[in-house]
Amino acid sequence: MKKLFICRTPMQIIIAFCIKKQYLNKDDKVDLIITDTFNNYKVIASRIRKLKIFDNVYDFKIFMKNKAKKLQMVFNIKKYIKLDSFLYSEMYFWNYDYFSASLRACLYKENKNIKTFLFEEAYTIYFPYKDIIKNYAFLDIINFKNKYFHNNLTRNNINGLFMLNPTLLLYKSNCPIYKIESLVNSKDFKDLIDYTFNASRAVKNYDKKYIIFEEAMYANDPDIDDEKIFDEIINIVGKDNVIIKLHPRTIEDRFTKKGIKTLGNDGIPWEALACVGDFSDKVFITISSGSIPTYKTLFGNKINAFMLFKFIKPKLKAFNPKYYKFWDKFSSVTKDGGIHLPESEDEFYEELKKEVKKNEKKN
Repeated sequence: MKKLFICRTPMQIIIAFCIKKQYLNKDDKVDLIITDTFNNYKVIASRIRKLKIFDNVYDFKIFMKNKAKKLQMVFNIKKYIKLDSFLYSEMYFWNYDYFSASLRACLYKENKNIKTFLFEEAYTIYFPYKDIIKNYAFLDIINFKNKYFHNNLTRNNINGLFMLNPTLLLYKSNCPIYKIESLVNSKDFKDLIDYTFNASRAVKNYDKKYIIFEEAMYANDPDIDDEKIFDEIINIVGKDNVIIKLHPRTIEDRFTKKGIKTLGNDGIPWEALACVGDFSDKVFITISSGSIPTYKTLFGNKINAFMLFKFIKPKLKAFNPKYYKFWDKFSSVTKDGGIHLPESEDEFYEELKKEVKKNEKKN
């Protein structure tokens, strides 16, 4: 019987490659669903089809703003996606939302013994599920659907978790945990990622010392003035020495008009760039972007980075102080990589100025 991966982001595709390589048998029949929730999804799906490492690669348009249409998908998903068969023995995914939950219910009808696995996309897999699930959109729809189909999908009844660093887990899991090993030291794996995302051509564009990772604050935390913080950083490091990596959901480029180099929204995901490029001489700065911990946990690369969420006011919705123990633990186990979590704005700017002076001496 077949196995199915659902991938909603480029990072999830990379993780699917890792799991398939490490844990599944070569003769296993494995299908892949890629959704329209990131740029160039059809192009990337087409490239993966040509690789012939999955039996079927489906690309589906599932993004919907209209709540009524989402409800229609919840109760009649077969109207929106066409699979050769809905009979699978295993399902691998991360996003707990109207699409994955509805599809799982549909697969459950075909096979009551289907096994369900969650895999890591970002650091939230290490947080207690009952806490982070509250941040997901349309939880009311999902809960209603689960009740309707008797398909209560939670971490308490799944069959396993796949993660990069199980030692960072903040809760006791009720299911087996499988460690994902990094494959980036494999030339074949790097070539696979490079071909899939056409990444190597873009690495050369990251030619500045300081790379600031923008986030979708306007959507998630509109009261936080990230532009003011970034302006101060640029004032310290110099605008000729910095790149702003725009968030994929960015609507307005706020920095090019200020004479700052910006990159992003070109359909090439950061995770692919991090896999094929060498950024060991760069300084990464972000408020809370998952791109930085991913760079360390997935690729094990040397890193010099600042994450600023501890002193940001008002507090970020997704960064409850009770999770700080995770970040402190993360920082300690990756201290060789240099991920700094300044407690205050003054501490950060002082450390940044030291970094600038150190780099000036080298040059």
